[in-house]
Amino acid sequence: MNFLELVFTVCAVANVNVCDEKYIPMQGDLRATACVMQAQPTLAQWAMANPNWTIMNWRCDSSTNRKQGI
Repeated sequence: MNFLELVFTVCAVANVNVCDEKYIPMQGDLRATACVMQAQPTLAQWAMANPNWTIMNWRCDSSTNRKQGI
């Protein structure tokens, strides 16, 4: 199934060389513009729940473009 997801790279606060890519599926049948509009509050919520990580960049993308499996 193809859906939009928020794809973002995070790096550890203690060591910026330790990074990982995270994925959050976006709810509902969204278009890219709606995903972008929901991204900031979603990322802010994730950042508050994960204070040891810093969000370095993000994008909205199709789940079919994911580099690794779900």
